[in-house]
Amino acid sequence: MLKLENVSSGYGYLQVLWDVSFEVKKATIVAILGLNGAGKTTTLKTIAGIIRPTGGKVYFDGKDITGARTNELVKQGLVFIPEERNLFSGMNVYENLLMGAYTVRDRAEVRKTLRYVYSLFPRLEERRKQLVGTMSGGERQMVAVARGLMSSPKLVMLDEPSMGLSPQNVVIVFETIQKLRDEGVTVIIVEQNVKTTLKIADYAYIMDHGCIVLDGPSERLAADDKVQKMYMGLS
Repeated sequence: MLKLENVSSGYGYLQVLWDVSFEVKKATIVAILGLNGAGKTTTLKTIAGIIRPTGGKVYFDGKDITGARTNELVKQGLVFIPEERNLFSGMNVYENLLMGAYTVRDRAEVRKTLRYVYSLFPRLEERRKQLVGTMSGGERQMVAVARGLMSSPKLVMLDEPSMGLSPQNVVIVFETIQKLRDEGVTVIIVEQNVKTTLKIADYAYIMDHGCIVLDGPSERLAADDKVQKMYMGLS
């Protein structure tokens, strides 16, 4: 579904990623883990077309998308849900969700997707007329994920989806990610919550100083002594 080959990227003269290469298989959950400043978010932004790579290639669904614009990638089925969420606070839930379907011309398809999204998040249907700015952090995160699904993506990239959420809402978000995988959607997740993320992910990559330093099936990495000490706070 996704492949990076020796991708380098950064911000102006500041290089953050150094020859990053990895693959993501279809209908899997892949975690990108690491300490703050490791390059995780920069990786997602480079894939999503927000940052143009300075070297290497990015392939999505068999096509070279290196340097492609974000709006074009959404049309191809690649969606990035940032940590900031970037919701429209003065609009209600329903209006925010419709904004996620701006690339879809078939209104019947939009209604079908909306029903699907409401089945994943029944609370959003109950509160479809509520202004997003008046919702809790967990509810806003649900809106952000739901809006990302309104374009019927093949691949969803989530940056810190559990950030600032209560334990109960964290459970809901992670359960939803698993549902997406089970229904054929590919998911890449960047998370500080390493222990929980490795429980739901199929495969994981660990980054440090802009490079992939370790990768493998999640179960194996969760049992690795170095991973436990550095990223899970276990001794």
